[in-house]
Amino acid sequence: MRQFRVVPCMIAVAVVLLLSPAARADQFTFQNAVVDLTASSNTVTVTIQNTLTNAQVQSVAQNISALYFQVTGYTGSGVSLSSSSGQTTDIYSGTGTLQGVTSTGWVASNFGSGLTLCVVCAAPVQNQTAPQMTIVGGTGSGAYANANPSINSNGPHNPFLVGTVSFTLYVPGVTADSTFSNVVVQFGTSATPPTAVPEPGSIALLLSTGATIFGGMVIRFRKPS
Repeated sequence: MRQFRVVPCMIAVAVVLLLSPAARADQFTFQNAVVDLTASSNTVTVTIQNTLTNAQVQSVAQNISALYFQVTGYTGSGVSLSSSSGQTTDIYSGTGTLQGVTSTGWVASNFGSGLTLCVVCAAPVQNQTAPQMTIVGGTGSGAYANANPSINSNGPHNPFLVGTVSFTLYVPGVTADSTFSNVVVQFGTSATPPTAVPEPGSIALLLSTGATIFGGMVIRFRKPS
């Protein structure tokens, strides 16, 4: 009798697991950055890594200082940074010294029709941590032989985040089926937000207008003088 009672329970659990939505994850690769974005119920999880080696690190202009993206389902307000963590390093006299894992000091906010996650933030978003805590390449330890004065022994820019830096954002309306688009990484210590991208309806309108203009040109060309 016990066997007949256990089997239905196991089937019920299996059905629940199959029907439960899985979190959606996407990876985006840039010139010296890898970004992983994962969507789940009202939550976006972000990891960012600067992929330069110690020897490739030269300037703070190579450091990651912000992320911009859009995600479907977002209601347009109420976004906040739930948690963040990353390994820190001080780079002085050409040598990196790990300082331990801490909160990043970054902030999250809506930006235009999308979101921003930043330490060097574009107006109107504010962050008091900048220009410290940008994400540098390498291991954070040992020689940084090619680092220039914007990194090496630079008091205002130290400490840096290093390695894989993690963020959890509260984003109302996001689900496991949400998708990401217009993902842009910002480098350096100047805010350089992306230019506006036309919405799908605007793109269709532009294409339609272009086709109308082209058709008019063809008709005018064929019209006998």
